[in-house]
Amino acid sequence: MGSEDSSGVTRRIAIKLVAGGAAVAAMGPTAVTGTDHVDATVDITNVGASAWEVTAVSGSDVSAATGVDNPEITFNATGSRYRFNNGGFPNHPLEFRDDSGNALLSQRNSGTFNGDSAVNWVDDGDTVEFTLTSELAAEMAEYRCTVHVNAMKGGVTVDAPVVDYTPEMGSVSFTSPNNGASVTSPVSFDMTAENFTVEAASNGVRDGAGHLHILVDQPALNPGEVIPNNEPEGYYHYGDGSTSAQIDLEPGEHTVSVQAGDAKHRAYNLTDTIQLTVEPPADPVSRFDADGDGNISISELGDAGRAYIDGEISISELAQVGQAYTSSN
Repeated sequence: MGSEDSSGVTRRIAIKLVAGGAAVAAMGPTAVTGTDHVDATVDITNVGASAWEVTAVSGSDVSAATGVDNPEITFNATGSRYRFNNGGFPNHPLEFRDDSGNALLSQRNSGTFNGDSAVNWVDDGDTVEFTLTSELAAEMAEYRCTVHVNAMKGGVTVDAPVVDYTPEMGSVSFTSPNNGASVTSPVSFDMTAENFTVEAASNGVRDGAGHLHILVDQPALNPGEVIPNNEPEGYYHYGDGSTSAQIDLEPGEHTVSVQAGDAKHRAYNLTDTIQLTVEPPADPVSRFDADGDGNISISELGDAGRAYIDGEISISELAQVGQAYTSSN
């Protein structure tokens, strides 16, 4: 698909429809995991005032020929975070435009996406960063220097799978444990999906496909947001395509959700939530063996002593912990 604007730059946006070519609704805000997280980087500089030149590319989400004048730049993924190191700044500010010559992102002018929170345009002079949302991808046509507008310009292609993060069909859910169940740690979870393909993240981003995540005492993410990879904070990723898991949970009440995400952990609106009560182990030695090494340390014995003082365990249970401490030391 191509069209000519007044500057003669050809726009070619090849959108790959996958998983049956489903029509895609507008993607919601994409969470940016921070400007320290970048999926792909392009080093670009000026050749005098006659052309841009790409000197290096890193990351599979973008491609461009190096060592040639004004190469075409191809973005291979929406939702990814891109960094451009502009070696020509400040004499050659970088700008991305649409087919009609309107600035989308610009180091000099007011681009229509400069203030978009999902795009999160960051301009540090020598370096710019942005997240390529579906909306921005649909408009991208060229990059140029805002000063040497006729000489320093090249085409932009977006060759990325389109993903509908709010599908009308599809579901994920827990098959065990049941909502409201009382369990002991480690807790075993079994999950299932309907009208959604659970697969390894190594298969790449595909519409209607991805892997599952378990969220413990954390709210589900909005469609298109990146699910954090942070187990200590309650985010568990199963990028190998697993549908079962075991998680150590502290005794008490917990809210646990399963949520589908694509290969880059961007959330679908497919989620299920259950409430669980994790009971302390019936065996007092196991209960106070906090590190699970099979031994009772002096600090763990102290925990048992405080539990006895608080009336949480009996004297006989405290004696069992004490015996285990003696055997361990």
